[in-house]
Formats: sequence, structure tokens, C-alpha cells
Amino acid sequence: MRGAAHDVTRLIAILTEIAGADRTPQHVRPETPLTEGGLWLDSADLLEAVLACEAAFSVRLDPPALFADLSTLTVARLMAVLDHPPA
Repeated sequence: MRGAAHDVTRLIAILTEIAGADRTPQHVRPETPLTEGGLWLDSADLLEAVLACEAAFSVRLDPPALFADLSTLTVARLMAVLDHPPA
């Protein structure tokens, strides 16, 4: 069984690796946006994040549903989807 804090730490590590040092804020928290004003991930980065999360967490995600409203896509929202992936 996974631990919540460990999973968030793994997710943040995945996202910051994709974003790179130049786009990663000093403090990445659950409320940090994945796009503008946060990690500044573009569409290619988001797809890379989905693939990396699917591999790391052994889940299948639905990118169109996940990316339907990018303005609300945060570390916490992605973690919630990873915790309860679509059937």
C-alpha cells in the first residue's frame, strides 16, 4: 500500500523533473498549478507527466478528462486522480 505523503513526494519529483529547474518554483505544494503561475508545463510536458505518472503509479489516466480545465489543474488535483483513477 502506498503512503499519501510518499506519493505526493514522488509526484512532485516527477513534475519538477519534467518542468526543469528554470520553471520549478522554490516551493512546490499541493496547491501549485501545473500550468501558468506554477510549474509552467505546456501540452507536451503534460502528456509526458501523464505517461510518467502512469508508469510510476501503475494506473491508466484519461488525459482529455484530466486536461478539460487546465486552470484548475494542480498537484493536489493530479494526486486525487492518481488515487482514484478512472475505471
